[in-house]
Amino acid sequence: MLEALPEPRKKTYLHLAAQYADAETEVLILAARLYIWNGDVAAAVDRSACEVEIQLRNFMDRGFSQWNTSPPRCGSPEWLLYPMGRLADITTNKDGIALASMSEIQPGIETPTHDDYVAGLTFGQWVHLLPKPHAGERNARVVLWNDALKPNLSPYGQNSTNRRRFQGQALAVKELRNRATHRRPLVKDQNRIQNVHRDCIELLRAINPELGDWFKNQKWIPNVLATSPIPRK
Repeated sequence: MLEALPEPRKKTYLHLAAQYADAETEVLILAARLYIWNGDVAAAVDRSACEVEIQLRNFMDRGFSQWNTSPPRCGSPEWLLYPMGRLADITTNKDGIALASMSEIQPGIETPTHDDYVAGLTFGQWVHLLPKPHAGERNARVVLWNDALKPNLSPYGQNSTNRRRFQGQALAVKELRNRATHRRPLVKDQNRIQNVHRDCIELLRAINPELGDWFKNQKWIPNVLATSPIPRK
């Protein structure tokens, strides 16, 4: 199995295994176990992050639709295709390309609906619509956070209405999911992975308290971390 890996990737597992085993055979066996376990961790991270992505997407879609249709805008609930005011500012990039045109529409759909466009945006694109930590109060994303998103968050989530914390947690979940999807070595990031599990809980509780509690009880990430072939530092 190890021989099938690219040399740099194989060295990562061999180097880590050599810190906990002495004999060459033991190192090889432990390295193989670490590689297999890394796949289990990646699956748990991906499953957890997918729950967050879906709920964040639906939450932001509802908030932006309500904002786009509310006075004084009185626009369409299809905010991706017909954005008003500040939504128009954040759904068109500096080259004039509309966010809707970047959505990955499933093959065979000739006339996409608003829901198709929403579902076709990536996790990263949703996180990009959240305000950056350094953004000022007049920033379009901050205005939309305050007017369209923050009012719909539950106070049950720890610091849920703190936009910097919310964006930072969403970004952390997205970045770790990307590493998991590409099967990057996660075995050295056990503390980071545990922190992302906490981030998932807090984000989901802020969006939907009952779902957040359900997610916490699933323990997908803690359960797989408990099976680590090496001690957690």
